[in-house]
Amino acid sequence: MRIPPDVPKELVEKLKKEQIDLSKKLNLKDKKPLSDIRYVAGIDVTFTNIWENPTTGIACITVLDTKDNFKEVETVFATKKVDFPYIPTFLAYRELPVILEAYKKLSSKPDAFIVDGMGILHPRKMGIASHFGVITDTICIGCGKSKLVGDFQEPPNNPRAYRPVYVNGEIRGYVVRSKKNTNPIFVSPGNNISLQSSVQLALRNLNGYKLPEPTRLAHNKLQAYRKEILKNS
Repeated sequence: MRIPPDVPKELVEKLKKEQIDLSKKLNLKDKKPLSDIRYVAGIDVTFTNIWENPTTGIACITVLDTKDNFKEVETVFATKKVDFPYIPTFLAYRELPVILEAYKKLSSKPDAFIVDGMGILHPRKMGIASHFGVITDTICIGCGKSKLVGDFQEPPNNPRAYRPVYVNGEIRGYVVRSKKNTNPIFVSPGNNISLQSSVQLALRNLNGYKLPEPTRLAHNKLQAYRKEILKNS
């Protein structure tokens, strides 16, 4: 995880300290039984131009009723100017401000959130899902599409197979084969949920695709919304 050479070392050290301090507020126990989690929100972020800085960040939160065939309850969008560069392991500082703008727009109250990114499967246990979960005091898990850190064995090529991911000998999450013949996803607690419940929550929200249904729909809606913004700009 190479830090770009133009990023001041002092800034990196300051952000590391902030993450370590935030990690002390993590709750990795179940705030609510899985059986009581019905309304699950997926969170995804994109940019009008990912390679530019500053750029415009766009966030989408889609809330689904997981006990009514993933019926859509609510979808909100937010846009915000982003001038923080992409720095590996500090994604929250780039994406969280626009996510929080979308979060403020929710009229429903989701029982849990699934964020496109990492939870405690992070060098300092403070991926974007954990950062969001601590700030909002919500039940939250991270679901990343590629490895950030950790050691693991590949899960069998069977739907819903999973294996633990270790960081310095500690289980921090799971690598999940959500669909046969598909690259695995990486699931970890964000906040207010245990390790085992986090993977079970992800599995319960699979609907025949690689990604859990809330984040899959949020991603699709976000891409369509971004196209409209670019078309009208």
